[in-house]
Formats: sequence, C-alpha cells, structure tokens
Amino acid sequence: MDFIEILMKSVIIGACMGFAVGAGAARMFHAPQAQGMGAFRTLGELNACEGDPIAHFSFGLGFLFNSWASIVGTGAFTQDVAHRIIPNWAAAVLLMRNKNVAETLHNPAKMALTGAVIGAVLLMLEDEPEFGELYWEGCRTLLWGMLYRGLS
Repeated sequence: MDFIEILMKSVIIGACMGFAVGAGAARMFHAPQAQGMGAFRTLGELNACEGDPIAHFSFGLGFLFNSWASIVGTGAFTQDVAHRIIPNWAAAVLLMRNKNVAETLHNPAKMALTGAVIGAVLLMLEDEPEFGELYWEGCRTLLWGMLYRGLS
C-alpha cells in the first residue's frame, strides 16, 4: 500500500513541477511583453540546441544520471531536474512533430502540458520508496515554493 501511495504522490508532484517548469521556460521567450518564470540558464540552454529534437533530448539525458545519483544519495531533487531535463525533453517531444519553434517551444500552453506529462513520468521513475520522510519533506517544500512563486 505504501508503494502505491508514494507512486501516486510522485505522479502528482511531478505533473505539478513539470507544468510549472514547462510554462515558465516557454514564457522566457516572451519577455519583456510577458513576465518570464524560468531561469536564464534554461533559456540559454534551450536556445543552444537550436530547435533540434535530438539535441534537446541528449542534453536532458546527460543530466538524468547525475540527478538520479543525487536523488538516491540525498533524497532531494537537484536543479537539473527542473531546469535541464524537463524543459529540454518537453521541447524534444514537441519538436519531433513540428519543427517551428514559435508554435512549439515558445508556446507556454504546449510546453506546460508536455512538461507535466514528462515530469510525472520522470518523478515516477526516479522515485524510490526507501527515501522516506526526508524525501517527502523536500517535495512538499518544492511544491509550496513553486506555488508561491507562481502566485507572486
């Protein structure tokens, strides 16, 4: 029963995190007309891949194993999950169908929904039941931090 509960919490938290990160990364392309919600390094890294889905996927994959090791070692997510893996994989998925970055990578709605799915799957795969309360306290802190940041 605990495994199913942890799995469901991982999916919910991953979807919330992916939604916020995807929308925030796409909104960065619309500054100063709209307030961006992402980090400038995310914007630079997304631009560096130049709209190539393979480059976006491999860039995110390079940080997957590093973040996985950090999660196992400390029970907490690193900035790599939020700023590097989710936005780049969301961009890769969207750009596989349509290479026009204005309609895909720069669209906050599409990036948010794709990021939510990728975040849910990613957290579900990276989650381990052995993390215990330390892990869930970090997830709760992250969730409240994202909520307050989005409201501000």
